[in-house]
Amino acid sequence: RMHPDDWVSGDMKETTKVFAQELGDRWGIGDPGCSNGVLLFLSIQDRFAYIKTAVVSQTVMTDSLSEMVIDNLKPLLKGGQYDDALLQAVLQINDVLKGQSIPGSETTWVSTSRGLIPLIPFVVVTGVFLLPILAMIVVFVLRAVLTPIAWLLDYVTNLWGRRRAELDLQWVQTELERSEFDQTMCPICLEQFATSGHAGCTVLGCRHKFHHACIDPWVNQHTNCPLCRADVEGPIAPEDEARPQKYQ
Repeated sequence: RMHPDDWVSGDMKETTKVFAQELGDRWGIGDPGCSNGVLLFLSIQDRFAYIKTAVVSQTVMTDSLSEMVIDNLKPLLKGGQYDDALLQAVLQINDVLKGQSIPGSETTWVSTSRGLIPLIPFVVVTGVFLLPILAMIVVFVLRAVLTPIAWLLDYVTNLWGRRRAELDLQWVQTELERSEFDQTMCPICLEQFATSGHAGCTVLGCRHKFHHACIDPWVNQHTNCPLCRADVEGPIAPEDEARPQKYQ
């Protein structure tokens, strides 16, 4: 029996832990260098039992399982069956280290779930009332975050659209100032021609140039140029050839 005067900090449990640690170190419990020892300490007169595990063995023999082994001993200890209690403890510790279940471990999750059953109605009712509130909060946060972004995107889009329109107008103005036969863009779609000669373009007899896709529907239904109205099928008159033509 441990005398109270010998207790560490006046605590019997803490004294037991210190004694078990020192005893295990002296005896060299476990494989050398493996930190897999397990020490069962039992003080009958103090009515106290404790299981000390090394670092590696504690990953399997957890504190909750150690307490479960000790709880299983108590009926035998109360009946004075100390030998049977020690044997049962050793066998259950061995089962735990092998990954097997011991009495009480298989019902832990059941008891836990049973304790949670009364909370189910409360959780359901709380969820019914909280879900709309949470949804409103999420919508509010999303609106607060996305609205400034949408305004910024709209501003940038409008700014770019105005800038693009200004560039297009400048481009068209520059094109109007050039010679009518020195075209750089199609008069129909107002898109630039390819830089490599007449690739992708149709040059009519009047020397006006268009994109194939732009002028072909016109030529299939008309026999004149959409700009100068010159006959695209017949030869150009000499006076028309020598005289600069203007856009209609």
